[in-house]
This record gives sequence, structure tokens and C-alpha cells, in this order.
Amino acid sequence: MTAQLYLENTYLFESKAHILKHDADDKGAYVLLDQTIFYPQGGGQKSDYGKITGDGFELIVHDVRQVESEIRHYIDASNSDYSALKNCAAKCVIDGDRRLLNARYHTAGHLLGNVVESKYPSLKAQKCHAFSGEAYIEFHGFEMPNDQLFSNALQNAIAENLETKIFEMDRRSFESIYYKLPYEIPENKKFRVLQIGNYSPIPCGGTHVRSTKEIGEITINKMKQKNGILRISFGVK
Repeated sequence: MTAQLYLENTYLFESKAHILKHDADDKGAYVLLDQTIFYPQGGGQKSDYGKITGDGFELIVHDVRQVESEIRHYIDASNSDYSALKNCAAKCVIDGDRRLLNARYHTAGHLLGNVVESKYPSLKAQKCHAFSGEAYIEFHGFEMPNDQLFSNALQNAIAENLETKIFEMDRRSFESIYYKLPYEIPENKKFRVLQIGNYSPIPCGGTHVRSTKEIGEITINKMKQKNGILRISFGVK
């Protein structure tokens, strides 16, 4: 099992590791590490990019995915001699700018969900897609928010510099203390919870900035209501 260092520290851009395995699947060649700072794409957040280097080798990581219990670091296939990689000590370096942009988008999506739900209780966030340039959050409900009202509330929450808190607990305890979840959580992932300020906490396995001020400015690009699903497209700058 790979230790998931990215869950412990969003701002950890370099680390040491050992290569446990090299293999390939339909997405290409990959390596497994004993510990990793590379976030695997999922939960509405893009994966990290970067490099894995060691004595005599440099691997360009262009995608990371979790496949069952494995975190697969997909590498440039131009270097096809993987036979000597197993058990090698390595240095991992991720693209810090990409990591922070992804974290800002992810935190922005959760903050937007919190603010809308607090202003419009009939709307319930059900999906967040936090990819830069195509981000949106979807709510179940028929109400159409007042753009100016929740935009102001959103900017106020950023200006207040609310702290983001990450903690772990079991699902049963979460639901007894907070609310019953309308969806399942994969069993191969930790039950990890994000809370922004005093807003309602939400299970999340992504990376996040330390406080709302680090998000920057959230722009609301489009709102669309159709068949009881409200989609709000957004960006950060």
C-alpha cells in the first residue's frame, strides 16, 4: 500500500520514495511507489504532474490514477528499459503551480457549495467538477439563486480568510453528528472530511489551500437550471 503524502500536506512538492513495481496497462507504462506526493485524478480534481528521478534515470509523470488499491504513476514511454527500476531510491518532484491551482479550484468548489446551501437550503450540492477552465458544481433542487446575493456572500467568505480544516472519522460517526450522505464512499479511500470555517463539513479526498483567502477571486460564469438540477460554472483568478 502506497503512503499518500498528498493527503497530509498540500504544499509538499518534493519527497523521497522507493519504486516498488514497474508495469503497463491500457493507459501506458507506470510505476508504483512506497509513498507518493502525486495526487491521483479523481473526486473532481486533476492529477499532479512531475518527475521521478534517481541514479541514472528520469521519469516524466504525465498522469496519476488510483486503480483499486494501487496508485499508478504513468510515465513517458520513451524510456522502455524498466528492468532496473524496482527497489530504486528516487526523488519525486511535482509541478507546484499546477498543484496549487488544482487546490484553489477544489476549495473554491466546496466553498461555493457551502455558500449556496446556506443561502438556499432547498438546494443540495451533489457533484463538483473542479478542473481549471471547465469547473462547475451541480445542485439538486428547483430554485434559481440570485446571482448578486450569493456572489457577494462568496466574496465575503473569501475576505474573511476562513480556515480550512481536514480531519478523518468513520462514516457512521459522521452521519450521526452531521447528516446522512446521499451517496456511497469508495471503500478503498479514507473517510476524510473538509470543513471551511463554520460551514457544514463534507467528505473529500482532495487537496485544499489553507484558507479561503488563498483561493483568490471566484468568478461565476454561468447558471443553468434544468429538470431539478442547477449547474453553476465557475472559475478562479
